[in-house]
Amino acid sequence: MIHTDDKPRQILLKKFDEGVRRNSRWSKRAFARRIGISSGALTEIMNGKRPLSVQVKKKLAPKLELSPKEQLEFFEDELPNYLQGTPLEYHLLNEDQFRMIADWPHYAILNLIKTKGFKPSVEWIARRLNVPFQTAETSWQRLLRMGHLKKIGGKVIRKFPRLNTSDGVINLSVREAHIQDTKLIEASLRENPIEIRDHTSMTLVTNKKNLARAKEMIRLFQDQFAQEIQTDPGEEVYRLSISLFPLSHSLEEKK
Repeated sequence: MIHTDDKPRQILLKKFDEGVRRNSRWSKRAFARRIGISSGALTEIMNGKRPLSVQVKKKLAPKLELSPKEQLEFFEDELPNYLQGTPLEYHLLNEDQFRMIADWPHYAILNLIKTKGFKPSVEWIARRLNVPFQTAETSWQRLLRMGHLKKIGGKVIRKFPRLNTSDGVINLSVREAHIQDTKLIEASLRENPIEIRDHTSMTLVTNKKNLARAKEMIRLFQDQFAQEIQTDPGEEVYRLSISLFPLSHSLEEKK
């Protein structure tokens, strides 16, 4: 059976073409030597005459310098454990605890303490987050009272690395927090240059039975994104918001 359009082969061709663009004398033989495979086997794979087994993929992947997206496409449904990432641990907040720190400045402060040059000064925090002094003061003191922040000598540390609420928590505080997200996104779109932000959207069709799996995939992506992008210490505090919502409405619901 000849494989001509599979993703792994396309990625292999793409990586070879990238080498040719960097060096016009780049050959399949040199490429094969670099990734640890015979030139004959490489030629057959690139011509679609030999499939890539999982074991061969595992051997080639580290030398192909694959991006996270390319890794997923290269391994397709056979992603090895070492690339799947480890689920992050979260401290779960109940409804009352979340209600106390639902406003976004609380979470911004919890991450701001991990930035380079952080100063445990309410005035400094207010300037960095561009919020009124009173907002910064209230949020700062509340985080200290609730034990989310602790002062040790001249330093301030965060007790829980990550906070979350159960997906089952549905109250006005959660709803208001999500509404705050939409306002923050709108402000960023209007005020921040594209070089320091990103906003994308897509429209698709699916069935309601797929929503539980969709939510699981989004949570997995968030963990993988955090593991890949988050740095400590960092320079700036960012917020990632992902929304999946219906544009169409059931005709039965409108009756």
